[in-house]
Amino acid sequence: MQNPADLDLSDETLPIETDLAPTPEVLDCAVENDIDGLTDYLFQGESQKIREDAALAIGMMMGEAAVEAFIELFRQDDKHLRMAASWGLSAVGAPAINALITALAEGDSPTRTWAAYTLGSIGHCKAERPLSEALKDEDPQVRWWAGWALDQILQQHSTCSSC
Repeated sequence: MQNPADLDLSDETLPIETDLAPTPEVLDCAVENDIDGLTDYLFQGESQKIREDAALAIGMMMGEAAVEAFIELFRQDDKHLRMAASWGLSAVGAPAINALITALAEGDSPTRTWAAYTLGSIGHCKAERPLSEALKDEDPQVRWWAGWALDQILQQHSTCSSC
């Protein structure tokens, strides 16, 4: 999807990860069910890859119990932490949808932006109507990412109005 408004979305630039293997230190914590260690890597990891891997591991291990904490991270100033939180919510998947829809409707601007992006990453049809409403948001970044998310969902499901 092109950015027709030529908005400055540099804070929201989403890198494509080519190295899918988890970092060894995060893998060790995950194998040992060390949530405290994973949390340390999430907040203080020396690379974005370590932080994202930690978020994915936390999301997979804790599931729905991690959703609200990850959504709260969308309010942080650290864009890398917000990206890692999105990865964690994507790992949770469908159980995160309702909380993300609420965040899309009620959160501050960064939270709404990241909720829209994460809903598109998860790609669940239940998000179609709330994302359509977000196309009217006052914030142009929220509108742009809501459009991107809808595009992602429609690419995965062809049509969602029958979901």
